[in-house]
Amino acid sequence: MTLAVLLAAGCATVGVDDAVWIVTDDGQLRTEPRGCPPRDPPSTTVAPLPSDRPLTLVSWNIHKAADEGWDRDLARFAAGADIVLLQEAVLSVALRDTLLRERLIWMQADAWRGRTDVTGVLTAARAPSTAACVSRALEPLLGVPKSALVTYYRLAGRRHTLAVANVHSVNFSLALGGYRDQLEAVAAVLASHQGPIVLAGDFNTWSPARVDVLDGVAAKLGLARADPRDDVRTRFVGMPFDYVYARGFEPVAVRVEPVTSSDHAPLIVTLALSPEPR
Repeated sequence: MTLAVLLAAGCATVGVDDAVWIVTDDGQLRTEPRGCPPRDPPSTTVAPLPSDRPLTLVSWNIHKAADEGWDRDLARFAAGADIVLLQEAVLSVALRDTLLRERLIWMQADAWRGRTDVTGVLTAARAPSTAACVSRALEPLLGVPKSALVTYYRLAGRRHTLAVANVHSVNFSLALGGYRDQLEAVAAVLASHQGPIVLAGDFNTWSPARVDVLDGVAAKLGLARADPRDDVRTRFVGMPFDYVYARGFEPVAVRVEPVTSSDHAPLIVTLALSPEPR
């Protein structure tokens, strides 16, 4: 049954506000409006991510945790990561427990809701975010949202924060207008950021024209693509969908981990912070 049918049948809903789900200190789930751009001033007191060593980031479309072994693979990848970006994340008890065991602090975009769980992109890290916002774009044919989540993190001893954009791009559209609009909306959030940036996710780049749009948006932000040397990324119609772009970093290692626990292989990137400009 497609999501559009579920929506029509009342088995799924799409929230009016761009919002995130978090877990409170007492372990309760809570939703908060967090439209882009962020409206609250960023916190300057939360714990930072380290800046004296390279940071490892995992970006993985987890396929709604529908395939056997996803929890073991996620725990394995997360154990060595500073930041974990998931697309097609379903905020189930099993997913929350896996992140809790790995001591990751997470936030999930509220793209749409089923009867019991929320689906959207999820970002988790070893430190809490100082600010965050959600941007959604409708699939032109299905009328359901894809989500992007931009989170900001303090870096130890640095003046500027790190901005991380976790994106699941619209898919079912032959025209490029909606695809470009979604990416440019994310880029507009990042455009005024003065610190390092990571842009990553499942960009549904099933055509060279879509790759050109993505590369063009990234180039305007001064981002460089971190491609694996042994490029065994999952491909659809011959094209990889999963990318990581960065600014203010030097890539140390970029690799892909083939799995059977999703229809995408995670992209794992280790990045060393460049010296901070004076």
